[in-house]
Amino acid sequence: MAKKFNLAELMGEAVSKSDTGEMRVEQIPLAEIEENENNSYAQTGIDELAESIKVIGLQQPLVVRRKTEGGYLLLAGHRRRNALALLDRKTAPCIVLDADLDPSIQTLILHWTNTMARGGGGLTAEYTGQAAKEIEAALKDLQARGVVELPGKLRSYVAEVLKTSESQIARAKAINNGLTKAWQGDFKCHRINDSAAYELSQCDADLQRELHGAYKDRYWSLDSKKIKAHRKAAEFDFTPLTCPEASPGIEPCTGADKRAAWVKGGRCEGCCHECSLAANCNRVCGKVKQRIEREKNKVKDNEERERRLAEFNASPLAEARRNIRFALACKDIRCADDFEDKRFRWNMSWLWASQPFGCVPDLAELFEMAASVGIDPFEMIADHPACSIWHKYTEERPPEGARVLCKLCGCTNRYGEYVYRGGKWFFPDIDDEQCEANILVSAWTEVIPE
Repeated sequence: MAKKFNLAELMGEAVSKSDTGEMRVEQIPLAEIEENENNSYAQTGIDELAESIKVIGLQQPLVVRRKTEGGYLLLAGHRRRNALALLDRKTAPCIVLDADLDPSIQTLILHWTNTMARGGGGLTAEYTGQAAKEIEAALKDLQARGVVELPGKLRSYVAEVLKTSESQIARAKAINNGLTKAWQGDFKCHRINDSAAYELSQCDADLQRELHGAYKDRYWSLDSKKIKAHRKAAEFDFTPLTCPEASPGIEPCTGADKRAAWVKGGRCEGCCHECSLAANCNRVCGKVKQRIEREKNKVKDNEERERRLAEFNASPLAEARRNIRFALACKDIRCADDFEDKRFRWNMSWLWASQPFGCVPDLAELFEMAASVGIDPFEMIADHPACSIWHKYTEERPPEGARVLCKLCGCTNRYGEYVYRGGKWFFPDIDDEQCEANILVSAWTEVIPE
C-alpha cells in the first residue's frame, strides 16, 4: 500500500540525518566522483566558496550514489566539489547512497539538497521553473508506481521540496511555459528580471515578439509595470505598440480603455498624438497631456520673461548697465571673458546676460572693476564726467544732514556712504549720534548710483 508523501522518509534516513551528525561520512577521492549531467544549477561563486572552505572548512558533505560499474555519481554538492578541486584537495567527505537508488527519488534528492545548500528557497525563477518541472515528473512517477500517495495539489509537494511558496512555483512554471524562445534566452542571460519575465509570459506570442523587437538592445528600460501597460493597450485595435509622443524613448500607449467607446462611435481617432482636439479633451493620454501643459507653461513663461525684461529695461539699473557696457567697450572689453582679472569674469557676467533681471550688482565690486580697467566709476556708471559730480572736501562741505558717497583718503579706490552732521561724519544706518565714523574724506558726491 502506498504511503502518504513524507519527504524525509521518502529520501531515506541517511539523507534526513545528514545535517545532524548521525550519518556516517566517507572520504572519497575527487577523481572517482563523476559530475551529474542532470544538474541544472548554476556553477557560480566558486572562488568565493573555495575561500570560505579554506577559512572555516567544508560545512556540508557531498551526496553521491555508488555506481554499479564502479565510482560514484554526484547528486548534490557540485559547487563544493569544484571548490575543493580549486583548492587542490584530493578527497571530499561524502554521504554515499546505494547504487540501486530509485531514479525518481534520486531527482528529489538532487533538488532538495541543492536547495538546502543555498539556504532554502534561494533559487531564481529560472532554476525554480526547471526544477519544478523535473520534481513534478518524479512525483508523478512515484505516484503511478504506488510508492507514495499525493492527495491535494501536486504544486504543494513541489514547493516542499524546493522550500518555497506555491505562488513562486506557479510564477516559475508560467515563465518556463509562457516565455517565447527569444525572451527565454534574454532571461537566462539576466537581461530581464523575474518580475518582467513573468509579466511577459502572460502576453501572447505575437505581443512578445513585437515587444522583443521594440526593446531590442534597450531591455534595461523594460519593467513589469510597462509590460502590464503594453498588454492592456494591446486589447484594443487602435493603439500603437509604443507611444509616438514618447519618442525617442519607448513607452506603452495609455488610457486606451477610456477612449475605446468614443473610437467605436467615431468620435475619436484613438491615438492622441496628432489629434487636433487633444487640447480640450478630458480623455487625452498622459503623455500628450504633459506636452500640452509644457506648451502652455512655455507661453506663460515667455510672457512673464518679456514683462520682466521690459520692466528691467525701463529701470535706472538698465541705463547704468548700458553705460557700463559702452565704457567697457571703449576699453575693448565686450564680454566677461575679455577681463584680464578672472574675478570679474564671473562677477560682471550680468552685464551681458540675456536675462539680467534679478541681478543686484555689488557697488564695491563695480568700483574695484572700474579702477582695474582704468575708468572713473561715476563716468562709467552714470555717464557723467567725474569733475561734474565730485566736490573736494577741502573746498566745499556737504549740506547739513546729507547722505553722501565719499572718497576716502589714504585708501585707493575706497568709497563709502556716510551722513554729514556738524562738521563730522556718521554711519548712515546707525541712529546713535555718538557713533562717529573715524574717516578722512578727500571728496564727496550726492550722486549715488542705484
